[in-house]
Amino acid sequence: MLVFWEKGYEGTSIHDLEQAMGLNRTSIYNAFGNKRAIFNRVMLCYKESVMSSLFADLDKAPNIREGVRRLLNGALDIHFDEGNPGGCLVVLSVLESGQHDAESQAAMQQTLQDLKSALQSRLSRAKKAGELSQDLDVGSTATTISTTMAGMMVMGKANFTRAALKKTINQVVSLLG
Repeated sequence: MLVFWEKGYEGTSIHDLEQAMGLNRTSIYNAFGNKRAIFNRVMLCYKESVMSSLFADLDKAPNIREGVRRLLNGALDIHFDEGNPGGCLVVLSVLESGQHDAESQAAMQQTLQDLKSALQSRLSRAKKAGELSQDLDVGSTATTISTTMAGMMVMGKANFTRAALKKTINQVVSLLG
């Protein structure tokens, strides 16, 4: 996962995967089929580990504002974690979407849609609970938050500081009222 995250799909060679996985080319092909199949597995793994952890932070929060704050701060923590290549594997892969087949593009789009859906669901619950204005458009707000999250990952790759991106988080949370 880290190889694709760091180098992108096109920049990742079978030799890179051999080194990272500790397998020879034949074993990789026998186990996974091809580089595209490995990438698709990596996307699923990323979704089930990294993204689901962020969704859990959103859901465990005592209120929607804290949930959104935790979600966005969690994304920042991943970006600034020295053990990770920075950014978001999904967002970075979308940026190179011309290198992906329809199946990979659909997986990336679904992951981003899952983010928006998780946000929309949590925002809807918060609205019903009276935490948010009844006039709030939860669909547009979910899109705004997920767009902010993706944009922060791109800006982080462009060397924006954690402090600058935290101000963005504070601004987005303040929009929730």
